[in-house]
Amino acid sequence: MSGYDPDAFRMGIEFEYQLVSADGRPQHWKELSFPLLKDVIARSDAPSNDYMAVKYPGSDRRSFYLEGYDLTDQHGEIVDLHVKGIEISTPIASDVYEQQEHLVRHYGQMQSLLAEVGLRGSAYGAHRSREEYRGPRGGRGVEGWSAAETAMMTWGIHVNVSFPDDVEARLDRDRLRAKFDWFGPALVLLSANTPVRGDGPWTVDGVVGKSERSYRRSFTRRPMYFRDDQHNRKEVTCFDVTNRLDLIRGYSALVTGLMLEEGEFEYVAGPFADHNMRLAGLHGYRAPLLDRHFQPVNAGALVDNALDRAAKGLAGQGLDDEALAALRTLAAERRCPADDTLDAWHAQPEWNAFLARYSDLTGH
Repeated sequence: MSGYDPDAFRMGIEFEYQLVSADGRPQHWKELSFPLLKDVIARSDAPSNDYMAVKYPGSDRRSFYLEGYDLTDQHGEIVDLHVKGIEISTPIASDVYEQQEHLVRHYGQMQSLLAEVGLRGSAYGAHRSREEYRGPRGGRGVEGWSAAETAMMTWGIHVNVSFPDDVEARLDRDRLRAKFDWFGPALVLLSANTPVRGDGPWTVDGVVGKSERSYRRSFTRRPMYFRDDQHNRKEVTCFDVTNRLDLIRGYSALVTGLMLEEGEFEYVAGPFADHNMRLAGLHGYRAPLLDRHFQPVNAGALVDNALDRAAKGLAGQGLDDEALAALRTLAAERRCPADDTLDAWHAQPEWNAFLARYSDLTGH
């Protein structure tokens, strides 16, 4: 990595969002042209970054790229992409405020470029259609195939962090993975924001859920991944997309602080963690979470504990915990972002107007 500083804290987010037409109609892969949108991105002034991966021919390691389901030839080379939307991978930042500056600048530029081809972005994480995406398997294993198909119908935020070399050297990876298995439901509750899909509220067995994205991803994805090809990058994937910048700041601070905090916590096996995240996505704060001895876990207490630990972890490194404030407000009210989103839907239950609410970034 060019200009690498071994003493720096580094962070960035992957911010993926859907596209709508100029009059507000949701667009998906059948309406979105891969060549056209590649050309839109190519007109941006985002520089190539040597630490970015080449996602498909022509992505050029930029901070913008097209998110979707790739189709490959017999040699595994990408020949087409079923586009689901745009992803902004913010350039490396030293704190949540610099990260926000990158996101706001890139999102604004992309909205201008999209407008030239009759499109705009909307930061809501589920789709108008109830139709499930089905893609060719290609060279994927069954789990990867299922995960890729599932991801085509949702949009979210991935938080990426890495630490100074001396901090990284002290991290126990197995312990860190287990920690995010335990606190994963708390991250879901603080970001759950996909309660509407198809003709109205998303339900399972008559229960109106909070996060269709987290519910579905719990079958195919884990809360955290290590990306060693990019110098100790750790990627946490539990967050539904939102247009609220105060929440986005909070998610990055929460992940950073939890990783840095060194207290003891409960261990659960992976299937328990997946079960708990699934129930958090469906029931919100009423989720009947379980520990590894099948004893009940209070969802609200788990969220409070996650926030307290994150604040402690940030303070231990002299980092600001003010970015946690918006999350603390949600936790105190025992509300998920989805609760406000459902109120918005019921006030005006029409998709064009609903998605228009999430076209601009708020909470500066």
